Amino acid sequence: MFGIINYLIEAIGSIAILLRFVFPWLLVALCGWTIVSAIIDAINRAKQMHSIPCTNCRFFTNDYRLKCTIHPHIANTEGAIDCSDYRPN
Repeated sequence: MFGIINYLIEAIGSIAILLRFVFPWLLVALCGWTIVSAIIDAINRAKQMHSIPCTNCRFFTNDYRLKCTIHPHIANTEGAIDCSDYRPN
């Protein structure tokens, strides 16, 4: 009876030592994965924002009150990426 209890206590102790080693490294890996994922998302977002053609368009006024004379509601947004009225300078 005491032999089984002693064996269980030793087994739980060795598992606890293993978990004390594994859990911190899992936490470090999870933090690293989160940081890398955030960097990749920021790069993809920047690429999308740099594909907005408004600043090179003939109808872009560069005035905060009226940015575009044709489509002022979508000027400098993602909606302007495939603008049918885009005319380069």
